[in-house]
Amino acid sequence: MDSQATSPTVPTPDASPTAQPDATAGVPPPSSAATSEHGPAAEKSGAPAQSNPAVPGDAHRSSGAKRSDWRKPVGLILSLVVIVGAAVLILLVWNVIEHHPRTDDATARANVVGIAPRVRGQILKLNVQDNQSVQAGEVLFEIDPDDYKLALQKAKADLATLDQQIKVARAQDAELKFQVKAAEAGVERGKAELKQAGDTLERMRPLLTNGFVQANDVDKAETAQAVAAAAVAAEEQKLNQARTALSTLATLIAQRRGAEAAVDLAALNLSYCKVSAPFPGRVVSLNISEGAYASAGTPVFSLLDTRKWYVMANFREAEVRHMAPGTEAVVYLTSAPNRRFHGKVQGIGWAVEPEGEVNLPFGGVPYVKRELNWVRVAQRFPVRIEVENPDTNLFRMGASAAAIIQGPPAKP
Repeated sequence: MDSQATSPTVPTPDASPTAQPDATAGVPPPSSAATSEHGPAAEKSGAPAQSNPAVPGDAHRSSGAKRSDWRKPVGLILSLVVIVGAAVLILLVWNVIEHHPRTDDATARANVVGIAPRVRGQILKLNVQDNQSVQAGEVLFEIDPDDYKLALQKAKADLATLDQQIKVARAQDAELKFQVKAAEAGVERGKAELKQAGDTLERMRPLLTNGFVQANDVDKAETAQAVAAAAVAAEEQKLNQARTALSTLATLIAQRRGAEAAVDLAALNLSYCKVSAPFPGRVVSLNISEGAYASAGTPVFSLLDTRKWYVMANFREAEVRHMAPGTEAVVYLTSAPNRRFHGKVQGIGWAVEPEGEVNLPFGGVPYVKRELNWVRVAQRFPVRIEVENPDTNLFRMGASAAAIIQGPPAKP
């Protein structure tokens, strides 16, 4: 009884699974105590520990070790690729920024002209409004023309009077020329008589001392010489008067050009009473009404020239060397960031006012500040970029913009 109770029941190899369908279902897994009993014995015997492939933990550890073997080199390669790619990307970005400088310190500009009348007077009619678009030749406003109409009438009357005087002088021209000829002949006759009286007097004076002639005869000769001299003077006076009368026609003809110019000037001033737009653009700064008095040369309002637009972009002094007149550029407006406008560099500013310096008169002592700026900010120079395809509906004077230089300076 005891031997049978203590001897375990060992199933035979021929035992069929069907005879014991679930013999191990109720058997708990071996405890740690049981494994510890076999562990020391195995260690003492020196036999290597064999893993049981049927245990799931051992298979999981072996597969994890295999995966960790290839993850390390792959991760290292990916890290190197990322670092190299970042360095290459930084170099590319630096190269683009260095050779294609850009700035958002830019504004859209256009030429603005003050519309000033060339004559003074009261504004009778104002044909435009502020911000209105106008075409070239369109009348902007009109000045009272009454004063200038009267000035034109007076100039025309002066010219008509002068023409009448010229007509009369031409009618007298033939008679005046005859008078001149007669006066010239009288002068010649008087000179001949004077010469004869002088010669006679010279011949009689030596004879008076010898008693061949009487003193009375000499006195008559002297009187005849004086009379002849007076006659010559009278004839010369007549000649001068005749020539003066003859020269009046030439003087009147010369004066006619001045009278014609006075008429043209009066007509021109009358035309200036209507002030027209010199180019297509937009009216800005219109703050007057009809009835205001306009002075010659004083702008009444301004006209924005919409034919040509440009962008004034401020680039750092180190970036200026990458551009030159003719360099291609791209312009963006802050109000329309999706629109791209092409342009070319027209010129680069050559002078800016140095910050913190004082302009002294010639010969003054240099001014040096006592403080020192430890942070030096690069100076900026204005670059004018002419826009090739401006949209007049988007471009506004003073609008914020951004500019990008597309390429290297154009070769001369």
